[in-house]
Amino acid sequence: MSDFSFDGGDGFEPQVEITETGPCARSLKITIPTAVIDERLEMQLGTLASEASLPGFRKGHVPRALLEKRFGENVRGETRGQLISDAFQKAISSNEIQIIGDPDFGDPDSIPGLETGKDLVFSVDVEIVPDFELPELDGVPVTKPMMEVADEMIDAEVLRNQYRFGTPARITGPFEALDRMVGSVLITVEGNDEPFFEHEQAVAVVPAEEDEGKGQFLGLLVEDLATHLTGRNVGDVIEFETVGPESFEREEIRGKKVSIRFEVSDAERVTPLEIKELVERFGLDEESGLREQIRLALENRRDAEQRSAEREQVYEWLLDTISFEVPPKVSDAQAANMVEQQRMELLGRGLDEDQVELKLAEQRNESERFSRDRLRLMFIMAKVARHFEVEVGEAEINGRIAEIANAQRVRPEEVRAELTKNGRIREVAMSIQQAKAADRIVDTAKVTEMPADDWNVLVEERVADRKKKAATGS
Repeated sequence: MSDFSFDGGDGFEPQVEITETGPCARSLKITIPTAVIDERLEMQLGTLASEASLPGFRKGHVPRALLEKRFGENVRGETRGQLISDAFQKAISSNEIQIIGDPDFGDPDSIPGLETGKDLVFSVDVEIVPDFELPELDGVPVTKPMMEVADEMIDAEVLRNQYRFGTPARITGPFEALDRMVGSVLITVEGNDEPFFEHEQAVAVVPAEEDEGKGQFLGLLVEDLATHLTGRNVGDVIEFETVGPESFEREEIRGKKVSIRFEVSDAERVTPLEIKELVERFGLDEESGLREQIRLALENRRDAEQRSAEREQVYEWLLDTISFEVPPKVSDAQAANMVEQQRMELLGRGLDEDQVELKLAEQRNESERFSRDRLRLMFIMAKVARHFEVEVGEAEINGRIAEIANAQRVRPEEVRAELTKNGRIREVAMSIQQAKAADRIVDTAKVTEMPADDWNVLVEERVADRKKKAATGS
């Protein structure tokens, strides 16, 4: 219990009793002493008395009893809210409690009103940042996948850009791979008669051949999306089902059967740009220059992917090495923040929006354990960043925004405006900070090189093993 001292006004310290109610969960019983309540009420009523003006009385000369009768309940209610907020903030500050999410004050009616000459006692439940120790961070084992940019990779990237900058033409169907359609969507979730989501301009894309029928629709990974979209036409109503991922940001959709009704109102097919036109679009004179530019871009992307793979291994090592309980609830806000942080990281690696959304849909489709590991990692990397005193400057944020803008072929100020509008600049900074903290560990890691093909096989085996363990609960 913290000691109580009172010096009048806002300088009070409430009495606090802290009870551990579970992993990363605490209940705070907070007492605001009589002296604080009397002082604050007197101050509020005194301010009211000097400013109030009622018919028949001059300003500042309204009888105190009349003010009490007319405004006393409102003053006590407002003062009560201010005192509770102040006392809570002082309680977590003086006891060095780092809370996660929103505090739970319970039923508002359970907190008593203010009474002169009587303490105010209330309780609040909070989830807190886990407490753990970092291991020795030098010499972490890391494998670096090695790959040369081959001609066929350049061919594929040239083709992707031909479609990216190609000429769209409206079509009515039948739809085939890479056709893009727009229409109204209605999504319902089992157990709820009300629509979960409605939109008049939802976008769907028929998965490419190499995606083996799998694609994302409104952030949900649909294993057989191509089956539902291929061969359909404008005006068709397409209905299909999927299951909400256990790690989805919105709790009400996790693990539930999701029914989708998509009515196609418009569609387009892109005619790929001719090579000569693509060369001119890139401001070059001949195809060899275009291929060389693409080779350099792919090499940069490869280097970024190598670094990303090394970071992921650091993350896995930290998760395996550090054990602690996580808060029992993953709030929608926290889950959304993790998704947005990952989106910023993927965009910064040069992936376009369609590629990013597919990867995010795949990650949402991972197990609940994967989601909780990502939450654990958020706490771990925040502590690693503090350990290395990692800071993120405005120039670094601007650099990441420029990378995202370059990948999207838009101006950096447009990206910044959109991020600012959606309150996502913080996720950009957090993504940079986490990567920088991981890089500090990679820089002193024990690195072993491996051909990229062998590495990809190893990763696929790990993913399959992880999914098997999630399915069996082991």
